[in-house]
Amino acid sequence: MIIIVDSDGFIGNLDPQDMHHSNTQKISTRLVKNGATLIYPATVIVETVTFLQGRLNSPELANQVIRLVNDGQLTIEPVDIEIIQKASLFMDFKKSKHNTLFDAVVAAIAQKYQADAIFSFDKFYKSKGFKLASEL
Repeated sequence: MIIIVDSDGFIGNLDPQDMHHSNTQKISTRLVKNGATLIYPATVIVETVTFLQGRLNSPELANQVIRLVNDGQLTIEPVDIEIIQKASLFMDFKKSKHNTLFDAVVAAIAQKYQADAIFSFDKFYKSKGFKLASEL
């Protein structure tokens, strides 16, 4: 089972104050039991650390993510020109300011791997035909 992790799923797992924390813990437990492979797009790492450090003012959690990366505990998918080009096909710049290129990169990587689901709570993915990890 292949799961692509988005920043909201990642942050929900890390931050006990996050509104999705309890739910992400339950989903994570199910994924581990099912032997899921979690893939983190490189852009999700950058987005997550930036959000934790800046908006949440939580340098400890931001540093925790960097430690996970440096310790090789995350499977990170690089983002190259091909992924960005495929991601651009998911974008509609006139339709929504909320759905970002970060989201489209996650979708492009999910498509590349024919992922079973995306670990996110963002309805954007469902609108593009992907399953969310909460549905597994």
